[in-house]
Amino acid sequence: MQLDAHPRQILSRWPTPIETLDRLSAAYGGPRISIKRDDFGSIAMGGNKLRKLEYLMGDALAKGCDIVVTSGALQSNHARLTAAVAAKLGLTCHLVLKDDVPDRSETYHNSANLLLDKLVGAEIVRVGRHDPLAEAVEAHAASLRVKGLSPYVVPLGGSNAIGCLGYVTCALEIAEQERKLGKAFSHIFVVSGSGGTHAGLLAGLKLTGSTAKLVGATISRSKAMQRPIIEQLVSDVAPLVGIHESGTTDAIELDDSMYLPGYGLPNGPSRNAVVQCAKSEGILLDPVYTSKAMAALYNRIEAGTFKPSDEVLFIHTGGAPALFAYDEIYAKNAPL
Repeated sequence: MQLDAHPRQILSRWPTPIETLDRLSAAYGGPRISIKRDDFGSIAMGGNKLRKLEYLMGDALAKGCDIVVTSGALQSNHARLTAAVAAKLGLTCHLVLKDDVPDRSETYHNSANLLLDKLVGAEIVRVGRHDPLAEAVEAHAASLRVKGLSPYVVPLGGSNAIGCLGYVTCALEIAEQERKLGKAFSHIFVVSGSGGTHAGLLAGLKLTGSTAKLVGATISRSKAMQRPIIEQLVSDVAPLVGIHESGTTDAIELDDSMYLPGYGLPNGPSRNAVVQCAKSEGILLDPVYTSKAMAALYNRIEAGTFKPSDEVLFIHTGGAPALFAYDEIYAKNAPL
């Protein structure tokens, strides 16, 4: 398989489990919902970025790089895991982080993921809200090269063709778990943010011949703005795994019903999703990503989109550490 040709640094124990959510399914009154626990992981509280980083760090080590540079928001899950993985591999890590979520508390600016970044030894470079992040990253990488270092720049969210390979692998894992469980999922719900997880799953599902309908719930932009991002990533990863991009891009389905008021800003339905999932199943969704994806799923259930016999798989991409920076998640909710 062409996937095996790409360098990979194993960072966690695979496969992550698939669990049925009987109480949540009953509470939502819809199809049978299962969850893929990609919030589990062997490093720094886990999350979906570990899958991407396996291939990205494999590439970095193959190229002899000695320092990792990546970027994100102040509470970036991707930054936390990149820093922790770098520490495990004995690499220096610099994080270029942008304060781009308005009206946040002091805790947001100093704790949760940021605390973990510092704990694993990352050097943090802060960028102002109105400064271009990509330019700041390139300037920082250039300054490291001048010093004789060899930086490996990991893109925002780990989302490029190499990072997508992590979720091609995940799709293969799901296919094997379906075989063992004796079921075929009719729908798969996943967050669609920087796009690598969504695009990688699309390519992987194409590779396995899956008939599941993959729905990407946007968390920072409209469907019209998100689609070309996913199309480009699918186009980039397709030749790496030996599939044709045309049929894969045709399968792109996006749900933008919950992304407002914008990135990093919870809304009423997403706060309710956090509380409902915690009280029904003891599972912690995060305030930025999975809560909005679960709210989008519930919105479709309420709209009568599903048959009772449908089997829905929800991909839990992690991010629970950010809950500690969002105390309003529960404070603004009436008890359920």
